[in-house]
Amino acid sequence: MDEARVLRLTKELISTKSENPPGREMEVAQVLRDHLESHGISCVSVGPKERPNLIFSSHDGEVGDLVVHGHMDTVPAGPLENWTYRPFEPEIVNGRLYGRGACDMKGPLAALAETLILYTETKHEKPLVMLATSDEESGCSGAEEVAKSGLLTGIKFGVCAEPTSLNVLVGEKGLFWSRVTAKGKSAHGSRPEEGVNAIQICMDAIRVLTGVPYPHEEDSLLGTPTLSIGEISGGIKVNVVPDRCEATLDMRIVKGQTPESILKIMNQRLQAEGFADSARVEYIHGKPAVRTPTEAEIVDIAWDAVESATGERRNLGAATYGTDCSVLQPKVGILHVICGPGSIEQAHQPDEFIRIDELLSSVGVYSRIADHFSG
Repeated sequence: MDEARVLRLTKELISTKSENPPGREMEVAQVLRDHLESHGISCVSVGPKERPNLIFSSHDGEVGDLVVHGHMDTVPAGPLENWTYRPFEPEIVNGRLYGRGACDMKGPLAALAETLILYTETKHEKPLVMLATSDEESGCSGAEEVAKSGLLTGIKFGVCAEPTSLNVLVGEKGLFWSRVTAKGKSAHGSRPEEGVNAIQICMDAIRVLTGVPYPHEEDSLLGTPTLSIGEISGGIKVNVVPDRCEATLDMRIVKGQTPESILKIMNQRLQAEGFADSARVEYIHGKPAVRTPTEAEIVDIAWDAVESATGERRNLGAATYGTDCSVLQPKVGILHVICGPGSIEQAHQPDEFIRIDELLSSVGVYSRIADHFSG
């Protein structure tokens, strides 16, 4: 492994902005493509020019049993006054590399690139594929494009390099975003009895929707579903009874639940409580929960690889957040683990950082996994 090469690429990727929104990953994609093509590694681009998804192969476009992947977009840096270190001028301090995307996931992408370079130089029998996606942070539309392309068909296993502190996660909760819309009747604020307050209706509807747990299958790793009220808005002026109010709900779903099934139950509950004409729930966005069986080959190999790199046999877990696995697993059939350097606690935060020792250790983890599936 060329440690200096890993750090140079990480810094260059961080320096190349790919905040989402607006989500123009074209420039960071070019950095990654130039780096790997300079080592003789082929690349196919899928999707729009401004938001490409890159598929690299050690064997000139061929696929084998394994794909390793990460995303090129980041969340916005936010107010610069909240940062001690400049978000797009990467800096190493006390063994940590600071910058927006350091762990989520410019650093992990650099580790995957180094793994692919080393693998290609060794000239293994089977191909290793690396995928870099766009728009993961706003719905995984890049992974959707790749799934539709069919270019990953036949790949059995995947490693998603999201930051997990090199713990092995075998699944992730799904996602269901919904909008509650309440209708009322406007009136003068001094005569509220002549109107119907949509804000009050919306609040009452939310109590119905959040008051009773939703049916699900028990799973010791995925845990239980969660439901959070994200936004609420209604009314036009303090002295006008509002005739409309909206709220958005963020539900993280588990086994036995789908966005469609939860949507149906929500509207049934509203109707049963007398809200049939005054409130309804609409679908915004959703992804299923995914879970790889713990006895799957990729789980054992990843677990062993992490133990070899860290000297620890850590407990398996599952992610509460979403990744591209929620698309690639159900739509392409790739069984995944999630394992990457950096802590999810640092992702999306000011002064985001990745520990350099963990970043470099991850190359050994990925290389060991890739070697197992090399034929």
